[in-house]
Amino acid sequence: MTTSQMQLITVTVDGRPLGVFDTLTGGEPTAEVPKHRPGGMTQERSYPGLPSFGDLTVGRELDQQRDLELYRSLVNRVGRASFTVSRQLLDENGAPVGRPITYIGRLSAMTDPEADSNSNDPSMWQMTAVITGRA
Repeated sequence: MTTSQMQLITVTVDGRPLGVFDTLTGGEPTAEVPKHRPGGMTQERSYPGLPSFGDLTVGRELDQQRDLELYRSLVNRVGRASFTVSRQLLDENGAPVGRPITYIGRLSAMTDPEADSNSNDPSMWQMTAVITGRA
C-alpha cells in the first residue's frame, strides 16, 4: 500500500538543488490521438500521437532561514529558469522503491505565500513549471 506521503520530491532550478518539497501536483502525460473514418461506413482508425505533459506545481512551507532569499531570487527567473523535479516512491520505512520519475521543464510561475491574520496554518509557497519531458 502506498499513501501520498510516501514520496520524496526534490527540485533543482538552473542546476541548483533546492531540497525537498512537500507537495506535487500535475505533470500528467496526455496525447491527442487523431482518428479518421474511411468511406463506406468502415470502422474508425486511430493514429499515433505525441505525448504532452501538464504543468507541474510543487510547494513547501516557507522557512525564513532557508527560503526567503531563495524565493526572492527565483521570482526573477520565472519564464527562463530550467526546472527539474525528481519524484521517488518510498516504502513504509522511508526507503526508496524503484526508479524515480524525473520531470524536466521551465519555471513558469511562483505563488506567494498566503497571508491571513486569523490563521496559524503554516505559510506555503509554490512553483509551477511547464513540463517538456519525463524520464
